[in-house]
Amino acid sequence: MGVSKLDILYRRLLLTKLFIRGWGRPEDLKRLFEFRKMIGNRERCQNLVSSDYPVHIDKMASLAVSNWPKPMPLIPCLSWSTASGVFTTGVLSKSINWRELEKQYYTQTVYEEEIIHMLEYCGTDSFKMGQEFVKCFTSSADKLTNLNLVSRTLNLDITNQVVSQKPADCHNSSKTSVSATSEGLLLQDTSKMKCFNQTLSTNKSSYTSCNPQSYHLLSKEQRRNNLRKESLIFMKGVMDECTHVANFSVPVDPSLIIVVQAKEDAYIPRTGVRSLQEIWPGCEIRYLEGGHISAYLFKQGLFRQAIYDAFERFLHKYAN
Repeated sequence: MGVSKLDILYRRLLLTKLFIRGWGRPEDLKRLFEFRKMIGNRERCQNLVSSDYPVHIDKMASLAVSNWPKPMPLIPCLSWSTASGVFTTGVLSKSINWRELEKQYYTQTVYEEEIIHMLEYCGTDSFKMGQEFVKCFTSSADKLTNLNLVSRTLNLDITNQVVSQKPADCHNSSKTSVSATSEGLLLQDTSKMKCFNQTLSTNKSSYTSCNPQSYHLLSKEQRRNNLRKESLIFMKGVMDECTHVANFSVPVDPSLIIVVQAKEDAYIPRTGVRSLQEIWPGCEIRYLEGGHISAYLFKQGLFRQAIYDAFERFLHKYAN
């Protein structure tokens, strides 16, 4: 799957930067994750406010419908199942202040020692994609203009090195199994977050397992690349925790959902993550030719048609 040249060019013309102050305060991230767990359950979310509380839905719409207790039309335009790819492999990833993120991740151990344990993954894609970053992101980070970047970066191959470096606790746990398949590593049951946390440190521990001083013999650039890879994995985990729709309730009637996606969208990568059709069985996906920017500028009529069709479908099923 190629990506739009216009998307890449448009992003280059903008000078805005993201995460300029880093990850944010650890205590704020903890509160955010706890709140996500609360609103991720529709039954619990309904009790947060009184039944007569005024609700105005005007904006990520997928989250609003997942928490609404009744059937409702939903038309996600140029969005997908998670925002993690937006900030790790999409064109916006070039606008992130990675140097500051790496610095904070290295100097504040709370991210690796505490916050990572709070992340809940929805399926295998988070861990699988993270392992691909460890293997091949650095070598292609500066080649975003290549139209095959996303497919190449997310080739979804799992090397024997990853399998052989299973943490001891994961290997011995009776409730956890780590297996390699053609689709990647599968983390199962209660100890998956512990396994994932230990795997994050594999880059460092693999250099020190044979010789305690060998890690320090790496060049400055090699050490920084290792830190970049760990920061990428952490970014994907945080974004999946907060935005992956599989972490939220399935809408009451997915047949009322019409997703409009651009085939060559460089802002919202779809490779390597779960499809909305898998998460919301029965929804419809309509693909537009071109990328994110061209769809926004020239395909507004198709967005409106999807809105008309979704509400027509709603009236046909529930008007009586």
